[in-house]
Amino acid sequence: MKILLDTNFLVYCAKQKIDYVSEMPAGEIVVLSSVVYELEKLAEKAKKARDKEAAKFALFLLKRNKIKVIETEGKNADEAITEMADKQDIVATLDRGLKEKLKSKARILTIRQGKKLEIL
Repeated sequence: MKILLDTNFLVYCAKQKIDYVSEMPAGEIVVLSSVVYELEKLAEKAKKARDKEAAKFALFLLKRNKIKVIETEGKNADEAITEMADKQDIVATLDRGLKEKLKSKARILTIRQGKKLEIL
């Protein structure tokens, strides 16, 4: 089972200082290269300093925790996640639109009440 991490999930965890790795269910935690690219763009070009810092911290945590990066070509992160996810996978996201797309395709890991990880 893979646990796919989405950009907004990583940024939120960085802002709220949530240690998502220790809170995750057992499985291989992975991030797509398109998500890493979105974080890099956000770290450079976000209008709010807090968003820039959160994106930089999220990238740092990915490296520190040795999260495996899966290459995706020419797709945005949501498309790549939607294509890659299957019934055995869990997608960690806070994005309502992505949750809707994935409802019947994969399980969703989200954050409730500020800091609690929950699988839907």
